[in-house]
Amino acid sequence: MLRLAANLDWLYRDVPIDARFYAARDAGFHGVEGLFLWQHSLAQLCALSRETALPVALMNAPAGDWDQGERGLAALPGREADFRQSIAVAAEYARALNCSRIHVMSGLRLNEMPFDEQYALLITRLRNACDVFAAFNIEVVIEPLNSEDMPGYFVNSFLLAQNIIHDTARENIGLQFDIYHCQKMHGNVINNIRRYQAITRHYQIASVPGRNEPGSGELNDARILTLINQLDYQGWVGCEYHPSDSPSNMDWITPYL
Repeated sequence: MLRLAANLDWLYRDVPIDARFYAARDAGFHGVEGLFLWQHSLAQLCALSRETALPVALMNAPAGDWDQGERGLAALPGREADFRQSIAVAAEYARALNCSRIHVMSGLRLNEMPFDEQYALLITRLRNACDVFAAFNIEVVIEPLNSEDMPGYFVNSFLLAQNIIHDTARENIGLQFDIYHCQKMHGNVINNIRRYQAITRHYQIASVPGRNEPGSGELNDARILTLINQLDYQGWVGCEYHPSDSPSNMDWITPYL
């Protein structure tokens, strides 16, 4: 059975974090994930996870000054101390929450820096992160992001992500496969799921092009989820989408409860 995790930074954003946990539980989600969970009290998150019986499937490491346009630190020169602090915070939260996967964002491509140099910096930082997390049995995941939603992001294709994972050369690194981003970048979602199956550690889903609930866009999301299930995938599917205004916008989850 697929395990669906509600992304608490996309769903239920108009209510406090405690209400988001309970709303996710009441909707039938099996767990939660989030980009900015570290912004909340760790004690509160642990209590909410315990009270709702919703495990934290995935969280992002702090990604720099988000409000000023930063989208990660791993490939940014001169930010070694900030990156180490980001990994330390993520490790503290993940250990307490028993979260086994951390998304480490690369940051933007710097045109003034040769690509090979920035790539090498990213590999070094990812190796460092993997080595820190390995002691706690935590995996690092990286996610390719499309250039329309995330202009200038360094990891801007699945092939590049595959190469980064290979060159990082650590057992505890893998792919965060976002179906929405895959369709926007490459299309051919079914074949790409099969192509990258061996390195995928976490899936995320949203409709295309509106990034709303599955089943409301151009893709056959039910078929995609069925395929993932048939591949005997043992991880989580994160639901990272903007709910539409439709009163039936949660009906899509019923077959997976």
